[in-house]
Amino acid sequence: MKPSSPASTICRQRLGRPPRRDSADVKAPSRWGRHLFHSEGLRRLLCWVIQLYIRFVYRTNRWSVEGGDIPLRLRQQGRPFILAFWHGRLLMIPMVWQRLAPMHMLISSHRDGRIIADAVTYFGVNSIAGSTRRGGMTALRIMLKQLAAGDCVGITPDGPRGPAMHASTGIVNAARLARVPIVPVTFATSGRWVLSTWDRFHLALPFGRGVFVWGEPIEVEPELDEAGVEHARLLVENRMNEMAEHADRRVGRSSGDRRQSTVLPALYRALTAALTPFVRLFLKRRQYRGKEDRARVGERLGITGVRRPPGPLVWLHAASVGEAASVLALMQRIVEERPRIGIVATTGTVAAARLLETRLPEGVIHQFVPVDLPHPVERFLDHWRPDLAIWVESELWPNLVLETHRRGIPMLLLNARLSERSVTRWRALPGLIRPMLQAFALCLAQDEIQAERLSRLGARAVASVGDLKTAAEPLAADPAALDKLRHQIGARPVWLAASTHPGEEEIAAAAHRSIVRSHPGLLTIIAPRHPVRGEAITKVLEASGLRVARRARSEPITRETDVYLADTLGELGLFFRLSGIALIGGSLAGKGGHNPFEAARLDCAVLHGPDMANCAAMADALAAAGASETVRDAETLARAVMRLLDDPQLRHARAANARQVAAVGSAALDTVLDRIAPWLDALGPIEAAKMPSATPRAVAVRHADARA
Repeated sequence: MKPSSPASTICRQRLGRPPRRDSADVKAPSRWGRHLFHSEGLRRLLCWVIQLYIRFVYRTNRWSVEGGDIPLRLRQQGRPFILAFWHGRLLMIPMVWQRLAPMHMLISSHRDGRIIADAVTYFGVNSIAGSTRRGGMTALRIMLKQLAAGDCVGITPDGPRGPAMHASTGIVNAARLARVPIVPVTFATSGRWVLSTWDRFHLALPFGRGVFVWGEPIEVEPELDEAGVEHARLLVENRMNEMAEHADRRVGRSSGDRRQSTVLPALYRALTAALTPFVRLFLKRRQYRGKEDRARVGERLGITGVRRPPGPLVWLHAASVGEAASVLALMQRIVEERPRIGIVATTGTVAAARLLETRLPEGVIHQFVPVDLPHPVERFLDHWRPDLAIWVESELWPNLVLETHRRGIPMLLLNARLSERSVTRWRALPGLIRPMLQAFALCLAQDEIQAERLSRLGARAVASVGDLKTAAEPLAADPAALDKLRHQIGARPVWLAASTHPGEEEIAAAAHRSIVRSHPGLLTIIAPRHPVRGEAITKVLEASGLRVARRARSEPITRETDVYLADTLGELGLFFRLSGIALIGGSLAGKGGHNPFEAARLDCAVLHGPDMANCAAMADALAAAGASETVRDAETLARAVMRLLDDPQLRHARAANARQVAAVGSAALDTVLDRIAPWLDALGPIEAAKMPSATPRAVAVRHADARA
């Protein structure tokens, strides 16, 4: 069955499966199937049976209708519209229409599309033959003609070949050209079979309960640019998915992933509930080791003394330092543009919390994220009652994700990324990762590779928009501390190893011993990724014969100091400004590297190891501009640093190139804000006084309610 969208370019990749091939590559139908298609009598009989079954299911279920006044109101106003429903939920749609007005349904001209076309005629629905691959432009012209005549048109935005529940831009373009609204509709029944077809077709069963749900009309501006069309497409897709989940809940179906078994999530929930006493002991141990804030450990159990602010609230979760830093600019823009929306930001580490203490926008509340146990998660959600949840990058906790989704809270995943190793691990647990990813109404990946990985695992609405880390502001520094350290360093040559991991301090120390032979007075600054390792790093460096001054102990830099250990939080901007040459940590230790743009924004020539998987696009951009150099060990690191120290002109040229590359990345933030605007619009509009002029994001799409 292949109702279709109008001619447009749509994504052909189905979630987790290879792209569907053209009809010439599809397996030929069986002998019986070919006979059916060529036999007029058999096809008519099948169509008669289909319409009979639809009427039987309708008469034997107890039906309710939500929003039934919406199409009536539009018809009373004399306004035609485009009726939108998912391909997998088209079976009962003829019954909700009830001949309200002349209806024309866009149906594929393929063989099995003819069966649908014949079946719907029993309900007074006319068909328009066409699809994205066959007769698309002709079908579009016919649709526009019928809409201009005052009739209505029905479209499945994910037809004819998917991905399922992923809208194409065709429906938006049709509404834009015809200047008519899009009205979504769906149904659900308590009894059903979900077929193993590409669209997960819902075969409604008799003798149960059913519900039809109409959504508010979505008005599409006729003059939309490409970004505006995509904005409207996402609004249609998310509204329809939310309505489908709402309909399922109305008839007692799971509001979680309708396609997957709930066995693994249930087992995970039961197991974590049983582990609650042990997790409490684990938290106490982490307190003892300085990895939990003793004064706020209750937040990890969902207990807080902070009141929920009145009004709409966005919950933004960023697990650790890197994720938290990447969304500071996003939070600032939301606060400035939409002051009526509150934000509660959660992190999982003390380091991230300390970073945010001094950098959070005014009014944003910070909390530690609850541990992934059922009761702490429920307490957290009961207290904060967020209207929208935004998660950053890749830390997904099953209880937290699925419970949030179960409560009907819209969820977005930003700056999403997964390593190939993580993909391999998650593919062993499809019953757990797929429901989690499909809980997110939108997944914005850092690049095309990440988008493809997320799609393979089951994410349903994925787009590549760039890395939010490229849009972050330059790291701050205390001017007084900067002047003091510059005075202590004087004219000494200096370089920085930033965000180092175990093993990289030894490489930096070996490089120092090589460089100092030709550059007497060299000062090496080492800023570990986790400052709690300061004591252990000091012992390693001193054992190799180096004299160390620790910032955590307020020890000054003297003439005898070989290594200044910057084992404090939130001061990396200080050390980038002091050095001019920066090695990006995590890239020599196989940890995927860290954000090189932090160094690039502060006039540093960038060095990094071979593993920059976490920031591959940024590393590639720097390399293409001649703004960075790859090193592999202590020897190549020493040579690279010496080359930059010996040639200030080369160092300044690389730093200038790096700064220019980093400046280009700020567009990612605007793109992300454009994509998430439908959910933010539902909570609080952009304040006109805050904006210099109207933007496409503010005016491109008018809608009564972005959350059906």
